[in-house]
Amino acid sequence: MSWQTYVDEHLMCDIDGQGQHLTAASIVGHDGSVWAQSSSFPQFKPQEITDIMKDFEEPGHLAPTGLHLGGTKYMVIQGEAGAVIRGKKGSGGITIKKTGQALVFGIYEEPVTPGQCNMVVERLGDYLVDQGLFHSMCWERVGLSVSGSEVMFKSEEITAIMSDFDEPGTLAPTGLHLGGTKYMVIQGEAGAVIRGKKGPGGVTVKKTNQALIIGIYDEPMTPGQCNMIVERLGDYLMDQGL
Repeated sequence: MSWQTYVDEHLMCDIDGQGQHLTAASIVGHDGSVWAQSSSFPQFKPQEITDIMKDFEEPGHLAPTGLHLGGTKYMVIQGEAGAVIRGKKGSGGITIKKTGQALVFGIYEEPVTPGQCNMVVERLGDYLVDQGLFHSMCWERVGLSVSGSEVMFKSEEITAIMSDFDEPGTLAPTGLHLGGTKYMVIQGEAGAVIRGKKGPGGVTVKKTNQALIIGIYDEPMTPGQCNMIVERLGDYLMDQGL
């Protein structure tokens, strides 16, 4: 499901079957990048997102100045420290739910109530966190071995792989170790893809913004086939902001 679908079907949904909807909604990365939004969501300033993030880190930061979004000022009301910020302006208001990597926004006006907005926004935020879609660290494994068996790796093996992405070449002297198996590091793409070979098989590791996609293969699968599968998924996830 795309981020836009989450906005369209879960945030801008018909609330309680009463024909009522939020005025605007969005999913925004902690860095201020828009992952998806309704057409009615206001054009905000980067500083406004910075201030909101600051309030999550230091609850109460927005209280003296109010919460500003798209030039509109909301009075900050009781939320949940570090997790939910709520604001009020006249007959409407705003709810912001913080997840590991994004902010879920909902803006409402009467007849939608504050409680209804809270429910819609926080329910989606909680759901996405439960699904692991917004965890700050998310390791993805893609098993491509002909046996279909899983590889149980050690945390230090992942640390070593991450070090090679940060400083290409660090694995060359020792090899790439995964699940106790040692692979000879072969030509990859510095900072993006690590490839290893062991006998008739090997491994491909694709780094995205938040995860590692790991594929292990043996004959009759070829290195090129493994590379294509792993890197295609990695490229797709990066296009989705993951």
